[in-house]
Amino acid sequence: MTVMSVLTPHKLAFSEAWIEGEPDARWRSASALGPGSGASDSGCSVLEVEPGCRLGRHIDSAEETVVVLEGQAEVVIEGTAERLPCGALALVPKEVPHEIRNPGPSVMRFVAFYAEADVVSTYDQPVQPSGEQKRSPVG
Repeated sequence: MTVMSVLTPHKLAFSEAWIEGEPDARWRSASALGPGSGASDSGCSVLEVEPGCRLGRHIDSAEETVVVLEGQAEVVIEGTAERLPCGALALVPKEVPHEIRNPGPSVMRFVAFYAEADVVSTYDQPVQPSGEQKRSPVG
C-alpha cells in the first residue's frame, strides 16, 4: 500500500536555535519528512532565518538540496557565497562545511532536502538551547 505524507509549513513545530557569542547565528527549524513520517530513503526539514541572521556553519552526513520558499538566501560553501532568490535551488555536497545567511529584508524560509533519511548535522560550535554540536534535522 502506498502512503503519501503531506505537510504545510504552518503545521510544523518550529524550534529556536542559536550559537552563544554569535548574535547573528539564530534560526528556527522543524523536521518535516523522514523516518517518523514514513520516508525510508530521504528526508527534509524547513528552516526560517530572520533578516541579518544565519544558520551556523556545519556539515551534513548526506547530500543536501536547498530550496528557497520565501525571501532570499546566501549559501556559503568553502568561502564562496552564492545568492539565491525565492524559488532557487542549491546543491550542498555531503560532508562539506557550509552556512546559509539571510541577506534580505524579510524572513527567509527554505527547505533542506537530504538524500538519506538518517542525517546528522555537525556544527562548528555548540547549538543552543541543547548545547550539542550534532543534531538530527530529519524527523
